[in-house]
Amino acid sequence: MPTERNKIVNTYKFPLLPKLRDKLWREPAPNFFRGLGRGMFFLLITFLINCTEDVNLGVVGGEKKIVIEGSIENGKPAKVIVTRSSPVSQAIDVNSILVTDAKVYVSDGIIIDTLTLGIDSFASLPVLYNGSVVIGVPHQTYYLTVVADGKTYTAITTIPEPIALDSVWWKPQPPSDTLGWAWAHISEPPGYGNAYKWFAKRSGDRRYLAPFGSSFDDKFIDGKSFDFAYNRGSDPNDPTANDPEDITRGFYKHSDTIYIKFCTMDHNTALFYTTYEAAMQTNGNPFASPVSIISNINGGALGVWGGFGCTYDTIMPAH
Repeated sequence: MPTERNKIVNTYKFPLLPKLRDKLWREPAPNFFRGLGRGMFFLLITFLINCTEDVNLGVVGGEKKIVIEGSIENGKPAKVIVTRSSPVSQAIDVNSILVTDAKVYVSDGIIIDTLTLGIDSFASLPVLYNGSVVIGVPHQTYYLTVVADGKTYTAITTIPEPIALDSVWWKPQPPSDTLGWAWAHISEPPGYGNAYKWFAKRSGDRRYLAPFGSSFDDKFIDGKSFDFAYNRGSDPNDPTANDPEDITRGFYKHSDTIYIKFCTMDHNTALFYTTYEAAMQTNGNPFASPVSIISNINGGALGVWGGFGCTYDTIMPAH
């Protein structure tokens, strides 16, 4: 008889780090670059595409690799998802990609936390390893060790100081007066090296979602104060989220309560997410150079171990 865990696992039909399901030109494309001007946006995208190494984005029938998606935030324990890569030419079997017998450890250099396998309906994949002893603190370094399929993988990350947004608001996107984007104002601290990631959700959404282009650093914005906006992200595990007939797709309604999660991240974490997003942008484009997704996992695994310093804001319904 199937266990409750198997029932939950079988509900989810998508792998870790799923492909973008929609072409960029079919999605609204607001992001923090909008506040800086169109020219700077294309300058940065060109930089990301051209300054990376060539790599094959998919595993086409080759050796399966371990994929790790781990994070630790200020005030919270670690969460780590461990899966196996799946060839892009084959149908996805969730039971075959999930790694449920790994040994996962997180340390702050003094205490070692042995993570336990559990169910978390708020995670991108609900079967994951949860910490309980080591809690995230800004400026602290955290060490990850994963033992899976007879191999050991390690990674290091640091939680940066959280940087709060000055203000947040909803603004309609013409010609609509009831559909719009989430806006924010930030005073970026001077001193190059900060990196950020934006997440948001509506009241009733299962989890915080990061829209495409939600990761950025301060290379072009160091010490500046400006407005920026993001569209509503979609959950790749929700089969109704990408309905092309849904006119609200990518937008927030004026009646939505929007919860913002704005996080700082260290250099290596940012490098993974920015190169991942650049790779997704060029996927399927025959004129674009292949992009290397830069992982901070040692030992041959794919993925990321990221430390996040997060602050939270709420946009109340517009009246």
